[in-house]
Amino acid sequence: MKKFKLLIGVYLMLQISLYAMFLIVDLAGENAGFSITVKFIVILLCFLYVMLPQTGSSKRDYLILRLALLFTLISDFIILFMDANMYKYGMLTFLTAQQLHGIRLSSLSSMYGARTEPSLIDRFSLRLLLQALIAAVLYAFLLIAGVGIDILTIIVALYFISLVFNVVRSARLALLLKGNRQAIALAAGFFLFLLCDINVGIFNLSDFIPVAWNGYSLLYSIASILMWLFYAPSQVLISLSIHPAGKKEQK
Repeated sequence: MKKFKLLIGVYLMLQISLYAMFLIVDLAGENAGFSITVKFIVILLCFLYVMLPQTGSSKRDYLILRLALLFTLISDFIILFMDANMYKYGMLTFLTAQQLHGIRLSSLSSMYGARTEPSLIDRFSLRLLLQALIAAVLYAFLLIAGVGIDILTIIVALYFISLVFNVVRSARLALLLKGNRQAIALAAGFFLFLLCDINVGIFNLSDFIPVAWNGYSLLYSIASILMWLFYAPSQVLISLSIHPAGKKEQK
């Protein structure tokens, strides 16, 4: 137990130090390359942390979370370091990560007895169909509004809908399993993830529609800071959710 607590303590200290480092650099508005590298190290550490030998939960839970964070790592590498024309591939791997998180939430619901039916595959299929239907309605509104639809817009819309589903479902799981640390970490992580992506949307708004508001430049600058202010802790919390609750907390 002491070794376990020491591991978490070292992990959190490293992440807090890196977090403070890139925030200071971003606020100073200098050395963007260094900031980008530190940000990627934060996500890399999240992935490496969940790859450490774990005990207490199901092998399926570990596998799904590890795959989700692997795709997240790939996404961040593409978006942070590769050319802008690769952005759609970064969003596609982010979409894959969100779908994996969704599968894990269904698995956790079954594990803790919050939900037992239908099967995991049926739930995934139904959820994917519902997300596609919502995306289709959203695309129709965008077309009516005169916003051009391309492959990137399609992927981004599907990704954001998947994220919102995960935010709602993780919050529901946390409410059902009151006091369950794993569920609380997941819910908090996905909520911060959502706040991050709202700011990503503000940051990229002018790429989709013309923005005439004079204050947008200030909002743009604030959003550029808030993205990673929310995103880094969201991934740390999600990585910490690999630790299951104690037996007394499980149903």
